This record gives sequence, C-alpha cells and structure tokens, in this order.
Amino acid sequence: MRKFIMSLTTVATLSLAAVPVLGLTQAANAAERDPSVTIVVSDLNLSHPAQASVFKARVDQAGTALCRAKLRNNDLDMSFGQCKMEVHREAQRQLTTPQRQALAQAKRAAAVELAAQ
Repeated sequence: MRKFIMSLTTVATLSLAAVPVLGLTQAANAAERDPSVTIVVSDLNLSHPAQASVFKARVDQAGTALCRAKLRNNDLDMSFGQCKMEVHREAQRQLTTPQRQALAQAKRAAAVELAAQ
C-alpha cells in the first residue's frame, strides 16, 4: 500500500509541476499569432471627401499599429513604410466594389474642389 501511495504522490507532483509549463506554452503560442487590426467603415459615406479622409486616417492609424506590433514581435520582414503600404493595399482590396467606387468619386470631387479654388 505504501508503494502505491508513493507512486500516486510522485505522479501527482509531476502533474502539478507540468501545469505552469502548459501555461507558458499557451502564452508563447498566443504571441506567435500574426497581429491583426480591424478598420471600421460602416459609419462612413466614402463618396464624401471629408469622410474618405477619415477612412484614410483610420487606415494610417491601423497600419502604424500593425507594423509596430510586427516590429515588436521581430516579425517585420520589410521596411516600416512598405508595411504601411501593404496595409493600405489590403484595406483597399477588402472594400466592396461600391465602396471602392465611392472612394474614387470622393477623390474626383476633392480634385474638382482644388481646381475650383
């Protein structure tokens, strides 16, 4: 009986020692995931130049945050400027066709405003 209790105690001690190690591996795996950002556009009318500028500012801010996070994780395999340009391209790519058209319309409207002044 004593041998059984000693074995059980040894197994329990080893199991309890493994619990913190499991927590460390989960934290390491969480850090390995690629950082991501979300840019909200549902509250904007992208055909208006002022709101298109707000969208651009949000993309700039998200790009800066994402690229800084990648830099902190030593996961940035390009220059910081290239990273931000990639974020801009990806944001444009994920817009719907009507949203892209609205942005183009806002750009034309802004150009007309500048020409009129």
